[in-house]
Amino acid sequence: MKEKFDDKVNSLNVKYEEKITKIIQDGIESFKAKEKKLKDEIKDLKDELGSYSSDVLQIDKKKLDKELRQELDNYTKTENIDIRRIKSECNELTLKIEDLFVDIKTLHDKYETQTQSKLESLKTISNDLLIQHEEIQIQERALNSKMNELNTTKDGECNKLLKLKGQCRQYKQDIESFHEQVKKEEHYRRFLHNQLQEMKGNIRVFCRLKPEPKHQNEMFNYQIRSMLDTSNFKETLLITEPKTANSNGNKSRVLKQAKTYTFSFDKVFDENATNGDIFEEISQLVQSSLDGFNVCIFTYGQTGSGKTFTMSNSIDGLIPSSIKLMFERLNTLNFIDKYYHLYGQFFEIYGDDTNDLIEDGFLHINNNDELVGLDNDRLENIKMIKLYSTEQIEGLLKHASEKRATASTMANDVSSRSHSIFKVYIISYNETLQKYENIGILNLVDLAGSERLSHSQVSGIRLKETLAINKSLSALGDVIANLKGKSSHIPYRNSKLTHVLKDSLGGDSKTLMFVNISCLNSHFNESLSSLRFASKVNNTVLRK
Repeated sequence: MKEKFDDKVNSLNVKYEEKITKIIQDGIESFKAKEKKLKDEIKDLKDELGSYSSDVLQIDKKKLDKELRQELDNYTKTENIDIRRIKSECNELTLKIEDLFVDIKTLHDKYETQTQSKLESLKTISNDLLIQHEEIQIQERALNSKMNELNTTKDGECNKLLKLKGQCRQYKQDIESFHEQVKKEEHYRRFLHNQLQEMKGNIRVFCRLKPEPKHQNEMFNYQIRSMLDTSNFKETLLITEPKTANSNGNKSRVLKQAKTYTFSFDKVFDENATNGDIFEEISQLVQSSLDGFNVCIFTYGQTGSGKTFTMSNSIDGLIPSSIKLMFERLNTLNFIDKYYHLYGQFFEIYGDDTNDLIEDGFLHINNNDELVGLDNDRLENIKMIKLYSTEQIEGLLKHASEKRATASTMANDVSSRSHSIFKVYIISYNETLQKYENIGILNLVDLAGSERLSHSQVSGIRLKETLAINKSLSALGDVIANLKGKSSHIPYRNSKLTHVLKDSLGGDSKTLMFVNISCLNSHFNESLSSLRFASKVNNTVLRK
């Protein structure tokens, strides 16, 4: 860069000298040209003088010489002025050049300072770049070495990958084959399960004896015989009428001879059985609802016999146990086949009215929107909610028990005056039809307590309630009797209860009744009436 600067200064000097030389030469050439011109003019004048006539020769020579000298002096003065002007211009140019040299020197010094600083900075940067370059070369050599190693192992890894892809395809085929096999096995299991349930009977009756630990001395005698001891493969309950029995609810009569009554049921649970023991027996019917059948499980018996405890106990009642089992089974079904959901309705039948037992705070859906195809025309005023967990069911049961209609009678201080029904809908989504389908329904029914008027001794509103309860239970018995007789007309519409339970009291539906009885002497006649009704149901075969 310094060399370029020197070249530029030299170039300016040359140009300056060339310009001064040219100015001087031009001035000299101009002067010589004028001098030559003047000499030529003088020569011409001299030539003219030689040719002038004699009269011209007489002209005063001094005067002519004086004029010529004066003209020459004037010309000389003019030329001197031009020369002085040219010298003055040269001096000005010289001063400008000197100023220019000073500026150039100042710029040169400044440039030298800046250049030196820049050069030192560039030198530092160059050294840093050199070091980085060496480091990069080292890294490059390491990367090249690593690349060589990777190239060496690439073929082996590619072969492994191809092998793994082949194995994955095979595993996928095996999984698809396994899913298909599981589906076939699930369909076959459902077929066998339904065959087994039909062999057991589409209407079954279980009997449960209520424990009375505080009244052991006030209980009538009973005996349970297993199915191995009977010819009809049913369990038998024998009850013996106490020697002193209540007649008409307020008088006692002494029996001359104790009478024994025999009843056959599909299963009899003694007073030591727990809700867990009972649910173990009915879990197969819960599975039937998941397999696509409508199932109805209801508890029947006199007031105070333990129906609500059996059905709705928040810890191990049939409702929370059934929902818990359904959630567990649906997790498996969702893995095997399509996705299932549970929706529910919880309501009571009080007289001929249906009252919702689900509080408004629960999120519900429109019955006719998302779940198209559900037959809810009989329950248009009942909310439907999606079921998520057993904790949710516990809250529902607590709220329903507080909202359900109860009253005090002579038979029980807290007597249920309505039938409570918990309907569970098993729903699946059909991707082909792009809509939800109803797979099956599980009805869990806690019937109101059956009471004889002579025993309950009610009047007024309670009398109307008891008459409505007995009427609906009688209508249920009529429906069952017509099913047994294979009548062409089944009177489902004779009561709200049978109308709502219509979908689970015919065809391939599965129905299970729990008859709950008290073994107290004072409840013998009520227990006998309940057992007779249950025995009537047990002898019924569903009409298809």
